[in-house]
Amino acid sequence: MKKIIIESLVLSEKTAIVEDDKLVELLIEENKNNKLVSNIYRGIVKNVKAGLEACFVDIGFEKLAYLPLKKDSSIKSGMDIMVQINKEAIGTKGAKLSEEISLSGRYLVYIPSNDRITISNRLQDEEERFRLKKLVKSFVGKDCGIIIRTEANGCSKEELEKDFNELKEKYDLICKEFKLGIGPKLLYKELDFSSKYINDNINEDVEVIVVNNEQKYKEIKNILKHINKDYISKLKLQENEDIFDLYRIQSQIEKSLNKKVWLKSGGYLIIENTEALTVIDVNTGKFTGSGSREDTVYKTNLEACEEIARQLRLRDIGGIIIVDFIDMIKKKNKENLLKTLNNHMQKDKRKSEILGLTRLGLVEIARRREKSSISDYYLEDCIFCDSTLSSKSINFLIDDIEKEVMKIKYHTSYSDLELELNPIALKKVKSNYMDIINKIREKYKIKISLKENEKISNEKYKIIFVS
Repeated sequence: MKKIIIESLVLSEKTAIVEDDKLVELLIEENKNNKLVSNIYRGIVKNVKAGLEACFVDIGFEKLAYLPLKKDSSIKSGMDIMVQINKEAIGTKGAKLSEEISLSGRYLVYIPSNDRITISNRLQDEEERFRLKKLVKSFVGKDCGIIIRTEANGCSKEELEKDFNELKEKYDLICKEFKLGIGPKLLYKELDFSSKYINDNINEDVEVIVVNNEQKYKEIKNILKHINKDYISKLKLQENEDIFDLYRIQSQIEKSLNKKVWLKSGGYLIIENTEALTVIDVNTGKFTGSGSREDTVYKTNLEACEEIARQLRLRDIGGIIIVDFIDMIKKKNKENLLKTLNNHMQKDKRKSEILGLTRLGLVEIARRREKSSISDYYLEDCIFCDSTLSSKSINFLIDDIEKEVMKIKYHTSYSDLELELNPIALKKVKSNYMDIINKIREKYKIKISLKENEKISNEKYKIIFVS
């Protein structure tokens, strides 16, 4: 069974997806940097690069966004165009855009510029595929495209048609907005991570949805009411509680930030991130097995397949991934290894491809990168040794401070606190996070004064009660 735990804090909102008590996915949305993927904009073309078959578009951001062009494209500098964000800006690169607008509903994806009806590859029952296509064709015209989602499995014509009409109405409103005013403009804002995940994934397999914020509770309740009123009973509000601690999420997050990941057998993975790619090394570790070396290695590699697929989802690792499995001799074992890895990767909704074994026995995986990984939120470069993403970030620190303030507010009578920080951490907080500290003060109605303490590590803090 699946649990969905949504932690709403001042700095961020996190959605944890738990399957069989294991954290398998974590969606992080910083409140100061809202989700941008799937947002639709009116943009102004600034620079057409014919040689690159691309152009750069002003959609109102600090950096120009990048739009790939078709060979016969008639787009010219100065034109107003409707675009959708496919990939958020990462590092020095601006957001990546698409001219093909798509709107995702509960059961269908509506693509007005297309004319094909396709169906999710995850829906494999041929009779059901045929039934769904026939139903959709009965009410969709030839001038738009539709993708039938996995969630449409078992749906009636009425449910599908209702979803289609809502998406078409939404697109018509976007087109009207496009014609109003001048300059870059946000035409449509996608749901935030948590609400979109609930809208797209709620089903009978979800045992419970836990939230710690009343506003988020009401928002999700409205979504569930629209989908199936029976699902409302799955929603649970646990206000003023550290729900990530209560449901053992935080401990699993902290483990996922380590380079070493232990396997049940005693083997382990080493996960190293570089700018160009991610390298995963599989080791037998403490596992010796009871059979031959080949059997021991084979069992370790198979166990590693499941954990690798889980870690890629959980850490949200994208781009090129190289896996160095332990060398095996038997050809059949190598084939089964790739098959097992592929089966576990099927659970990942992010587009990925296993490119097979190289001549050196390495497995190449390509996984689509859509946003920053969770380590970008929780970790930062160490200022003492220059190592990349090896020190707890200010984000990590402030989230933890808010949880401590919450416990003090609801489990003690203190209302005046002194927060002691390392000089480096204090400087960062005063420069970039005072608005967050002020919101924490207001949220919990507690006085918080900041003080420098050189004896504290830059990854830690100290709270003093002021009487």
